Amino acid sequence: MTQPVSGSPNPAGERWNVNLPAVIGLVFVFLVGVIVWVVVSSGGDDDAAVSTTSTSVAVPATGGSTTTQPVTQTTSPAPMPDPSAVATSTSADPTKPPVTTAPGAGEGAVPGDLAVPGRPMQRPGCDESFITVLASAVGAQATAAGIGNVLDTYPGSNYLRTDQTCPSLTPDIDGEPIYVVYLGPFAFASDACAARAEGPQGAYARRLSAEVGPDHGVACD
Repeated sequence: MTQPVSGSPNPAGERWNVNLPAVIGLVFVFLVGVIVWVVVSSGGDDDAAVSTTSTSVAVPATGGSTTTQPVTQTTSPAPMPDPSAVATSTSADPTKPPVTTAPGAGEGAVPGDLAVPGRPMQRPGCDESFITVLASAVGAQATAAGIGNVLDTYPGSNYLRTDQTCPSLTPDIDGEPIYVVYLGPFAFASDACAARAEGPQGAYARRLSAEVGPDHGVACD
């Protein structure tokens, strides 16, 4: 006889025993991973000027398993430097030698000052006023002693360097600076013309202006 086999087979239709908490945990981990992937992918288009660093934080899941989720930390970009703090420089005309003042000229002297004792060189404004030119000297002929003698001869006179004053005065002769001893300024041309009587023969009037050139003329009766 055939002996029955011990134990009973699984009856038909019997269902498998499933660990429900473990399944829930796996689903949760999967969803967290998808969300993290979406967040990281969308963050790639952020402004490149902002720096980011990533750290990982453990997130517990059901069933005892854990998953890691990156956390993005954002730092602000460094501020731009203050434009006002940036140094600026200007360059002189390379075709002309630099204008210097003589040793002994006072502080804040006009460039080209000859250091005439007690008589600083002037720079009158280009305000359409008038001066009476008494004498002039060009280049090396202009010395502190020579200009000083003319100033002493005509009380109330001053001296200037034309290329440091107004465009209405001839700036130089063959590149050499021109120094002028003058009376004024006067508000009216008639006053400058009248002052010629106080100077040497050949004294003439000139306008101090930024609007006219050296070829202008001042008519005196």
